[in-house]
Amino acid sequence: MRASNFFDFTPDPKVLIALTHTPMMPLDALCELVDNAIDSFAMAKLIGIKIDNPLISIELPKLAELNKNMGKIRIRDNGPGLTADMAEKAIKAGFSGNNPYDSLGLFGMGFNISTGKLGRVTRLLTARKDEPSAIDVVINLDHINQTKSYQLPFNLIDKPKELQNGTVIEIDQWWPEGNANSHFVKRLVQYGTTTVRLELGRRYASILRRREIRMLVNGESCEPFEHCVWDSSRYVDRKGRGQIPARFDFDQAIGTQRRCGSCTALIQVDSTECPSCGSSNIRSIEERIKGWVGIQRFDSNTDFGIDLIRNGRAIRIAEKTAFFEFVDEFKKTFKDYPIDGPAGRIVGEVHLNHVPVDFLKQDFQRSSPEWQRAMSFLRGDSSLQPTQPNADKNESYIFKLYQGYRRVRTPGKTDMYMGYFDKESSKPERISREIEKEFYEKFLQKLPGYYDDAEWWKKVEEADNPPLEELIDCPGCSAQNPKDYDMCLVCGYVLIGKPCLNPDCSKEIPKSAQSCPHCGSSQAPKVEEPWTCQVCGGRNRATDPHCTSCGEVKGKENPVSYEYLISNSNKSDELSIPGCSIQLADGTFSSPINVGVYATSQAIIPPGKKDGIPLITFKDQEITIFIDRTHKVFKSFRVRAEQLIAAEVALYIYDVNRRLSVKQYQGEHTLTNIEWQILNTRWADKLEDNPDKIREEIVSFFVQIKERLLILLGSMFIDIYNELTEEQIKHLVNNMLSNGVDISLLGQMKENGQFILYLDESAIADIFKKYSDAFFDGGVWAVSYSQSNELSGDVLAQAQMRIRSLYTNCMNDLVDFIRFRIPEPGIAQKTRLSLDYLQQKVAK
Repeated sequence: MRASNFFDFTPDPKVLIALTHTPMMPLDALCELVDNAIDSFAMAKLIGIKIDNPLISIELPKLAELNKNMGKIRIRDNGPGLTADMAEKAIKAGFSGNNPYDSLGLFGMGFNISTGKLGRVTRLLTARKDEPSAIDVVINLDHINQTKSYQLPFNLIDKPKELQNGTVIEIDQWWPEGNANSHFVKRLVQYGTTTVRLELGRRYASILRRREIRMLVNGESCEPFEHCVWDSSRYVDRKGRGQIPARFDFDQAIGTQRRCGSCTALIQVDSTECPSCGSSNIRSIEERIKGWVGIQRFDSNTDFGIDLIRNGRAIRIAEKTAFFEFVDEFKKTFKDYPIDGPAGRIVGEVHLNHVPVDFLKQDFQRSSPEWQRAMSFLRGDSSLQPTQPNADKNESYIFKLYQGYRRVRTPGKTDMYMGYFDKESSKPERISREIEKEFYEKFLQKLPGYYDDAEWWKKVEEADNPPLEELIDCPGCSAQNPKDYDMCLVCGYVLIGKPCLNPDCSKEIPKSAQSCPHCGSSQAPKVEEPWTCQVCGGRNRATDPHCTSCGEVKGKENPVSYEYLISNSNKSDELSIPGCSIQLADGTFSSPINVGVYATSQAIIPPGKKDGIPLITFKDQEITIFIDRTHKVFKSFRVRAEQLIAAEVALYIYDVNRRLSVKQYQGEHTLTNIEWQILNTRWADKLEDNPDKIREEIVSFFVQIKERLLILLGSMFIDIYNELTEEQIKHLVNNMLSNGVDISLLGQMKENGQFILYLDESAIADIFKKYSDAFFDGGVWAVSYSQSNELSGDVLAQAQMRIRSLYTNCMNDLVDFIRFRIPEPGIAQKTRLSLDYLQQKVAK
């Protein structure tokens, strides 16, 4: 059966064509059509229609089909289907049959823009369970533009067997070359179905996670994205703030509005109808904020931020600006996070169903009062930095996370980061990126211990626990010996033994014995193959216990072999250079090469040598460098590891590009120039120790001290203020004015100590001289000062005087450098040493 009727397809066809030129990303266009399918299920649930196993199926053409102007995009759902009136409104630009509060498809133009950008012809086929016919309508943009007709014919047809209820949207007839949308659908297909599934799984994660709706792309399921975050039971301890959990969950109404259900206008409390459109459909809209924010188990330069969701669809993914930047009253923007490095790890999912969005659902309306109130609840009304104005009143969730997890300085429980305890440096080191990636892959596979954070937490705990060398008790004399010793060092008792190979003896002897101490017979097997020395590569007879070339015992590992070094070292991301490439003398760039650097756990001593070497390099498809950070060249000569690494890589680049060793490039293609380029490209910020950088670090260091003094000097604030000199008070007032702080608050700040935050460095140094006791014993520095089990009386007083004098001199170096802005290199170097010393002693 086929009967023709007409839909009113207002507006003017020119407007309809113009809509197809609206800027939009291909994936957003696809999401607009997915939104309509999701809304159909929500509507069915609202009016009591039961849909078994709700499903949205998306079919994308192949690239080869597009190139032949073949194939089609099909989006199908098994929802309730549309009536003729609903279908007419669905395709009418500018009209939306959805209410603006509970639906994803808000504006009516989304259907026209999305389908029109993807292709020139769109077919809508829809059927309802209780209707005998299906509605079939084709939107041909070329035909509409030519005829200038507002009437769009549709047909009532017999229901296809495969569509008893639901809606199918098919798009084909791709735009030709020269049209603004000619490459739009190709970009969508070029993403690949795997990427499309992953992106849809991220945007609709909250819906897919509840398993209320399934979503397929070319027959394969879209799995919901999940953040890899620490459990809410994990926490860090911070002085003055106590335990800060790694995750905050919330579900809170922050207000209620009365809105028109038709046009969304705000309605006064005593009004019964809308003053804008006259509708009596008045709704109370609850401003409810639901979700969580927390700490990702690894940091990243890009993969952090908050997903902002409206009615199940993520409008903003990994939003950073709204949460991690602050705009003051003078419209100046300050970056709050991350500021201690490029990587961040604060993430979250927040549902803002009541906050309006723009008509393409690219972003929330950030000027709306709903958005402003939501941001005030989530991140507060001040900068996240604790020393900034009004930060002391900020109690938001993001502010609390920032105070606990702002930076990763110390792996382990201190900053909640995976690591290991490095025996050589006697401090925790962070785990390598490769292990983080391996753990994350297991998280994605939902393996026990990796999907939850149990195995991750073990690595956090390992960073805090120095490994103990296992000792075993000798059964003969009870003396303790290292675990791998086969004979007691005290009494000679056999700890790890083997029977003598001489059948007339057969006594137990040490496992490593080359000959029997009882009968003298050799313990070498009677039948052995010739062996190759692992140290020097020399060939030896089967009966040779030692290498005839280098003298090493049979079976000894080569201490400078790649296999031995890789098993006794840890990857250093800080020293590695991924994709190293520099500009050559002829203006071209060298081929990128990955440089992996590993810090060894013991000295690198070549066979036959007594002294160790600082590093050893292996060059193949990649450059692998093993470096001994404890070598004398670093400890005594103060050579930087980065310099030696750059020299090794420079030699490789020089050799690969020897074609430039000609007169034309004389003096340019040199090892020195190449080494300089590597250092400048990879470590300029780290290595360049100019006066401005030192000055900046000094200011930051004094800010740390001021924050601690607020806690340490609670009962002495007024005395400290009264002891300030006139010059120090003058600097205090200037600093308050520079930071926009009302100086009329100074009286109050004397009571609560907040004035300390605005003192200059010389005033802090004076406070140290008068109240030295408060700075030691874990106050600022982890140095014993007030008491000692070994020292007392005059001896203790003399030791305290030496400690106080040393720290006073260092503090004076920093204050003088700030005050006089001294540029001389020698003085700058002396100041750097003083700053490094004071920072090393800071209490955790």
